[in-house]
Amino acid sequence: MCTNSVVEVVFMTFSELQTGDYFRIPGMSIGYVYRKTSDNSCSLNDTLQPIRSHTRVKKLTGVELIEYFAQQTTAAERKPKPVVRLKSRPVPSREKAGITKYGIIN
Repeated sequence: MCTNSVVEVVFMTFSELQTGDYFRIPGMSIGYVYRKTSDNSCSLNDTLQPIRSHTRVKKLTGVELIEYFAQQTTAAERKPKPVVRLKSRPVPSREKAGITKYGIIN
């Protein structure tokens, strides 16, 4: 008995997605995951982008979404934390400190 598993890829148009659905565009890099934000726009990395309603897309399955969010979490952990640089205090001028270049003023 031989069983072959066949994975069927289902494409749909952008207009068939519901707002909030995650999807990929065929032919684009697998790392590009979009989210439908309205009837004529989507977001990629929190950047709104216009899209045509008849554009063919592939809606992400639950497993693909879990993998995508796992990759996003690990990428955020690897990101270097911002370095906070403190401003140095200005050195008081000699006149304010009561010092001249020849010595202390009495």
